[in-house]
Order: sequence, then structure tokens, then C-alpha cells
Amino acid sequence: MSIENLRTGIDEIDSEIIRLLNRRCELARQIGAWKHENNLPIYVPEREQQLLDRLADHNPGPLDRDSLIAIYREIMSAAIKLEQPMNIAFLGPEGTFSHQAVLEKFGRGVTCQPVPTIADVFSAVEAGRADYGMVPVENTTEGVVNPTLDSLTEANVRIVAEFNLPVHLLLYSASPLSEIRCVYSHQQPLGQCREYLRANLPNATLIEVTSTTRAVELAERERDAAAISGKLAGDNTDLPVVAENIEDNLRNITRFLVIGKQENAPTGDDKTSMCFSFHDRAGALYDALRPFRNHNISMTMIESRPLKSGHWEYNFFVDIRGHISDPEVAAACAELKSDCSFFKVFGSYPRIQN
Repeated sequence: MSIENLRTGIDEIDSEIIRLLNRRCELARQIGAWKHENNLPIYVPEREQQLLDRLADHNPGPLDRDSLIAIYREIMSAAIKLEQPMNIAFLGPEGTFSHQAVLEKFGRGVTCQPVPTIADVFSAVEAGRADYGMVPVENTTEGVVNPTLDSLTEANVRIVAEFNLPVHLLLYSASPLSEIRCVYSHQQPLGQCREYLRANLPNATLIEVTSTTRAVELAERERDAAAISGKLAGDNTDLPVVAENIEDNLRNITRFLVIGKQENAPTGDDKTSMCFSFHDRAGALYDALRPFRNHNISMTMIESRPLKSGHWEYNFFVDIRGHISDPEVAAACAELKSDCSFFKVFGSYPRIQN
């Protein structure tokens, strides 16, 4: 078959794809109208996860899974825009990894709202200035993000979804490595590149700034400066990339939470996040966790944060497998709550496996 015939075949398929996409979007618009009439949320994480899982299961190739999911995220983003435009708050400015997480999770059909702090993301959602918020909660290299944990205990919002973002870090500078005297970045990327910096820039001064985007802006002004940032922040700079993938951990992943106000229906493969505290006594934590063992519930994360009382008491943050409406999960949480001075479920949401 000639290349002209092959290209004609592609043109015919593209025309059919456009027709079907518009048909799909028209159905989405009708669904949006129905949701609006019945006062239901536009974004439904459990439906999103079920749809993506079904697509992946029915994909015969040669298109790989990640590419298929990326394409459909943009299709769903365009459909949501037709249903009702969504506003997503994130830790700004634009170009940060939080911004990248919004775009990869929701696509480019949403309105991105950068705010100065993680606490401001929670405030924007709580006050209704944003429909949802995207906040980092933990990184495979640097651990948990404490401002997110603190805000979860204080704000009247719920976790509605999670998203894992592979984090690849680049070094931007107008100078070669041998001439770099200082490196700007947010504290998390600096920590994620600790070994690289020690080996390649042992004499450089490391300067923490509010964001990776700000780091690039500062490095642009100084000949002997560099910035550690991601690709998205670098898209808006003329600074050359001196080194790529400088993160110490090849599986450097930041887990993000999507916060909102709705409660999700169970999918059969969910995660529930919660926080609790109790008065200090011997064996208190052991007793608190025993209901999970007794009800055969897997715990996927536990982290502690000191209470602000100054009496060396702690909040414990726990993720478990299952939905809060599952009978075994509900029973375990009821037992745990009876022994706690503070107990709060942040939400149940579809578990992701990547």
C-alpha cells in the first residue's frame, strides 16, 4: 500500500474520530444539564476511575496505556468544560509541580487558580472560590508535606481523589556547572537532589525559595546562579538546561490529593484517610491500631504530627484500604473513635495503583 493510501486512511479515521468526539461531548453536555437540575457535582472521581480502568482493560495496542489515559484525560476535560467550567486551586505560581499535577489530572479544560500557600488552597475550596484544590501530601524521597496534614485537620473539606506525579528535576543555568555559585529551588526539590548537588556542586550555596518557578526567575538574573525546577516551569524561560533528571531517586513521585466538598460512592477499590489523637499512655497507639487488624483492614500509611498544645501529644494520620461505608471499615473506625480524644475521617476515594 502506498503512503498516499495510508495517509488517506488516517484522514478518514480522523474525520470519524471528530464526529464521535462531538457526539460524546453532546452526551456529556446533556449529563451536565441533568446534574445541574439534580444538584449533583460535575466531577465524579469514582466514575472517572471506572472509565479509565475499563479503557485500559479493553486497549488492544499498539497504543500504550499511559498514552491512552493521557488522551482520555483531555477528552474528559473538554467534556467537563461543556458540562460546567471547573476552577482548581493549587499552590502557585504557574509552572510549579502542583500546577503540572492539575493539568495532568484534569486536563487543560479547567481553570487553574494559583494561590500563595497550601492553606490558601484549602481556604479557596472551603469558601467556594474554587471547586476543587490540588495539594501535595507526600514524596517518595522527602516524605510527608506537613502543611497539608495540618490543613486537613482544620478545614471543612474532604479528600475526593488522589494523583501520583512522577517528578523529574532539571538544572537550569546560563553557566556551566564549574561556574555555578548558588542554586535556587523550593525546599522539596533541593532535598530530592541532595546527593546530586553534593557530588556535582559541593561548593554552591543552596537557597530555598517559595517555588520552583520563582527559582527560575531568580536564576535568570544572575550569571553564576542555577535553578532546580521541572519542565513546566522551564517552558517559560530561555535558560539552558545544564542537567536533566538530577533527582536522587529514580522513582521520585509526589502524591497529590484533590480536595472538595462531596462524598464519593464506593468503587470496590478505595482508600480512606483519617486522623486521630489520644492522651498519652502505655500501649495507646497499639490499642488504637488493633481494630484495623481485627477487621482485616490493610493500613497503607501512618504519620504523626505534634499537637500545638506543647504537651508532646500527637495527631496520627492514617490511610487504609477500603471505603468508609464498607461494614468492616465502619466497624473498625467506630471502635477506634471510642478510644480517641480527636477523630476525623478526611474522605474515601478511588485508590490509584501507579
